[in-house]
This record gives sequence, C-alpha cells and structure tokens, in this order.
Amino acid sequence: MTNDKKIKPNILFLLIDSLRADKCYGIQRTCVTPNLDEMIKKGTYFTQAISSSDATVLSLRGMFTALFPFKTGTIKNRRINSNIDTKIPTITSILKKSGYQIFGKVPSLVSLDSLYSVFENNDKFSVDQQWPRLEDGIGAEIIKKIKTDIQEPWFYYIHILDVHSKVMPKMPPLIIPKKYDNEQFGRSKYERAISATDYWLGEILKNIDLEKTIVITTSDHGSFIPYYQNGTVISLEESVTASLPNIKTPKFLNPLKRKAYSIVKNNEQKNILAKIEKLSLTEYEKRNLLCLYDKNLFRILYDELVRVPLLLIGKNIPRGKIFNHQVSTRDILPTIIDILQLDENISVDGHSLCPFMEEKSIKEEPIFIQSSFPLDKESGYLVGIRTLKYKYNRSIDDPKQNVFLYDLQKDPKEEKNIADEHADIVNEYENFLKNCLSQTQNDEEKSENSKTKIIEDELRRLGYIN
Repeated sequence: MTNDKKIKPNILFLLIDSLRADKCYGIQRTCVTPNLDEMIKKGTYFTQAISSSDATVLSLRGMFTALFPFKTGTIKNRRINSNIDTKIPTITSILKKSGYQIFGKVPSLVSLDSLYSVFENNDKFSVDQQWPRLEDGIGAEIIKKIKTDIQEPWFYYIHILDVHSKVMPKMPPLIIPKKYDNEQFGRSKYERAISATDYWLGEILKNIDLEKTIVITTSDHGSFIPYYQNGTVISLEESVTASLPNIKTPKFLNPLKRKAYSIVKNNEQKNILAKIEKLSLTEYEKRNLLCLYDKNLFRILYDELVRVPLLLIGKNIPRGKIFNHQVSTRDILPTIIDILQLDENISVDGHSLCPFMEEKSIKEEPIFIQSSFPLDKESGYLVGIRTLKYKYNRSIDDPKQNVFLYDLQKDPKEEKNIADEHADIVNEYENFLKNCLSQTQNDEEKSENSKTKIIEDELRRLGYIN
C-alpha cells in the first residue's frame, strides 16, 4: 500500500472490550448497528480475526507488541506480573518516536498501566464500582477531545467497556440505556448493549476526517452470552446473583456474607438447572448459559472468547473489502508500520495485513492463543493453536491435561471434542504449539511481589478471580 511519508495520517483506535465477531457481522445477531454496518461498507473487515487471549491483559499486550503474550514479561506459570518488558517496542512507543502525539481514554487499572506509559494525557476512568459507559459522559468527553485543536499527527486509543457483560458472578451487570433496552435492539442484553454502542460509534465518526485519519475498530476478546430464547426464555444477564450489590462489610461479617451469597447462588443455580434439564439444549447453548457457575468452561479457548471483529477504514484503506482469511490482532502493529512505511526493524509474531488489502495470495499460518490467567491451582494456563480448520488447546504445564480438538469446519460451535479420535492431528498441532512455546525467553523475570498482589486484588475486585 502506498502512503505519502510526508503526510502521516492520524490514527483513532477503538477497542470495544468483550465484543464478539459473530455479533458484528453476519446473520447470527439481533442487534441493530447501522453505523457499524456503514463503517464496514467504507472499509476493510476481517471476519476471522483471533485475539491472543480470552481476557484483557494478555490480549492487549499481544496486540500492542505484536508478540506472543508470554514474550512480554507478563506470565511465568501461575503468576501475573505487573509490567511489560520496557525493552519491547509497542504501538505507542513506535508512533511517539515517529512524531505522533499519543492520547488515550482508558480504564484505571494497574495491570494495564505499563501499556499507557507514553500517553501524553492521564485520562483514565474508575472501574471500582459500575463500569462507566459512553452514555455516562465518556462518549461526550471523547468527542470533546477529538474536537480540540490536537497537534497532528495523533494516535488516540479508546477503551470502551459498554459491551462487557457479566460472565462471572462478581462482575457488575450490563447497564443498557433505556432507549435501547428492548427487543427492537436485540434479544439479549449483550446485543442491546452493542446497539447502544453503535449510536456512539456514529457520533464519534461524525467528528473524524477520514481523508486524513485511519480508524481501527477491534476487541481484546469475546464473551459468553448467558441468554437462551427458543420458545422458552432463560436469561442470567439479570439473574438474582447478578443483581446482588457488592456491599463493603466489616471483616468479621465476611463469613456470614459469603454464606448468604452462596445460599442465593445455589438456589438460583438449582432453579436454572431444573429449567435447563427440561429443554433439549446444545452444548453451545448450555455453556453460554452456565458461564456464571461453571469455571471449567473457561478451560477451553472457545471462539466465543477469542474471535473478535477487526475493521480498518479511512486514509488509504480499501473500501468494501471483506476477508475471511484467519488473521490475528497481533497483526495490527505490523500493519500500522507497513501503512506508514516506518523504518522499524523489530521482531514480531504478527504480520502486516497490507498484502491482504492489496489482494495478494497469502498462506494461512496457525495462530497461537492462551488463557489470560489460571482459574485454579490445578489447571494453570491454557495454550492452543487455531487454524481455519481446527482448534487445539491443552494445559501449558502438561500436554496431556485439558486436551481439546475441534473441527471448526464441521463443528463451528465446538461441541464435540475429537482429540481421542484424531491423535495424528493432535500431534501435528502439538508440534506447532511446541515451536511457539520454545521461544520462551530463558531469563526468568523477577516477580514484583507488591505489584503482583495489587493486580491480583484488582482482578479479584473486578470479578475475574475468586
């Protein structure tokens, strides 16, 4: 792709947390997204974009560096480290070196601070209670920033939480603006949240000059949707457990509080399971409904959790292009470097998407994925390989634990584990996986115990770990 090196385009990076690919494009959705639909018509859209991980921290570190997450100093089995390796180039550090003004609108999280170290503003919003939404003033603040006389070229990264649904018991429930909280805008709360977010995408894009700006829209990961409708409606998006307030209590009352919560949760679970037993649900439908209760579901890197939208529009981006090739969110940084023709000779695990947009023949490569943190002491991290044909994952510690293989062509909803029947394919994909894991750096990074504890407390407060 050609680009005038003298005139660098602005870059607006819209990260919509937890947005699933199948709810952005295609027939498997009931949300109403006229602005997103128009953006896709005006740009280049990848239907098979795969995230590095199933949750935010590792996904963004892979996205910002174009590296496998374990190369960023993030994890060494069963521990969460606070800072990305400062020697590793990132989207923001590379663009800053190239003369860009770097700005962000981001959640205030210690686990992400090292990604934001070169931002020229400190525009963070608290996520301690209910997660702020565009409707709560975030959207207006973003538009106000865009309208200010920012020195060009600029890079503006925006982390949107409006679609982040409740998939674990202690997470806050989705709050939908009243106008959009009805079936006209989607069956589930999750899809209604997408419809509401779409309005703000339109408002933001009204203030962007696409003749001199590139807009990148993607997500860090997908999400389970605890909703079922087929004659009978079962929704855990508004469950009793979901609506329980997170009330601070004196420490001596914590055991009583946990017992009360457990009783409510168990009663709710019994009622839901009784309903489910009367229905002929598929494995896909069951796991989405039961995500609040069954942590084992997160031991598999299902496409609901790792397949995300990836859309580019604006200056020098082809219009109306839809690509069904498998790509990775780690490809975003190499693509930016390629479009801007930057003289950067850095080691990455991603690839530029420009050859796709130039309609060149590109060989598909297997994509490495991993879970974001261990859900318990026994399972550790999950790692896996995805192609357009198969998905394989297993425990990072033991190739014989949590082994799953799915035929994505015959079984796109990943309901039948065929690992035992196809040892040859498991071995083939295991070789791909071992090749990726062999690149682990030998120098063990020292754990920052104080910050590690802060991050674990933060993840616990947000509902990710118990």
